[in-house]
Amino acid sequence: MAWSSSKYTPNRIANGIKSRIKNCTLPEVRLWCQDFQNNQRYATAEKKFLVVRHAREGGRAYDIILDWLTENLPDIRALFELRQVNCRIRDWSPYILHVPWLQDPVQQWSPKAYLQANSLAAKCDDHKIPIINRVDRHLNAVKSTGSYRIASTGIRTPKVIPIKDIDHFKETLLGLSLPLFVREDWGHGGRIFRADRMDQIRDMDLGSFSHPIAVEFVDTKSKLDGFYRKYRYTVAGDEGVTSSIHIQKSWIVRGKHCEFSEAIREEELGFINNPDPNHEKLLRARKALDLDFVAFDYSYDPEGQLVVWEANPYPTIHFPKSTGKRAYRKPAVERALAAIVKMYLKKSGLPVHPRLDEILHIHK
Repeated sequence: MAWSSSKYTPNRIANGIKSRIKNCTLPEVRLWCQDFQNNQRYATAEKKFLVVRHAREGGRAYDIILDWLTENLPDIRALFELRQVNCRIRDWSPYILHVPWLQDPVQQWSPKAYLQANSLAAKCDDHKIPIINRVDRHLNAVKSTGSYRIASTGIRTPKVIPIKDIDHFKETLLGLSLPLFVREDWGHGGRIFRADRMDQIRDMDLGSFSHPIAVEFVDTKSKLDGFYRKYRYTVAGDEGVTSSIHIQKSWIVRGKHCEFSEAIREEELGFINNPDPNHEKLLRARKALDLDFVAFDYSYDPEGQLVVWEANPYPTIHFPKSTGKRAYRKPAVERALAAIVKMYLKKSGLPVHPRLDEILHIHK
């Protein structure tokens, strides 16, 4: 229901908190109280975005959007009403958009939250309220399905095959060639086992994987300097933002082990301060995933062909340290936030604030 200070007397607030405490964990109570206070602060807006999250899994991960809007566009910040995924709505009339801020795929970490999110989405459908990144479409972006959908647009992706029978995989490699690697199909990060020889395949302990996949190894090492590069491109609606480059000696490219030098700084600045030549291709890939918002991780093979590794429907977004060596990434983060907020406004049918287009102008 819409928050209104006139409806929430001290007694009603106290009773509501007692009810929450009775059946909720401490993190849930804390998040509920914080959201309640924030919703009261912005209770003046007539129309609202129904934003739901979960205390256990990344509950405050996208506070960066709220904080940025508070500082830059407080009128738009007032549109956000924060609730937990198990909320009950009595009055649907204020809502013009539903945004689940829930880590993908939801059913991986909480089947209960997945059912709750889908129930809420069904009610939004009944009231013709548009939804950003419906949770029942998250599996479109898991590595096996996402690779297939992205490849259908003409983009190269590694061959990805689910391992349903471990013994059969170890005997046949499921038609793949060495080298290859094995990882989880669902989720992001996690363990990766690489095999260059058959004895390494035989020694793999895959029993702890929930949804193991065998993945083709595509060598993207640069012929010029021997480094591996992973580019991130954030697509929100029809907008795209060049976000970062991670450069590493290892074929597993992850942020904390990245190389840094003045030359790398200049290379990354050249990437994030210019439009991505792959925008139209990645926009088609976003549509093929049937998602509104996704961050793509990609590289180039030695022949210069685009290779998309995976898609992230709930990517991590954070500002660099203001005094850190990568402080120059801040404008790129702001452009990503502007693209997300612009997507919300367009999806809900509200006019786009001109300040958002000013921030995004470099990608026009």
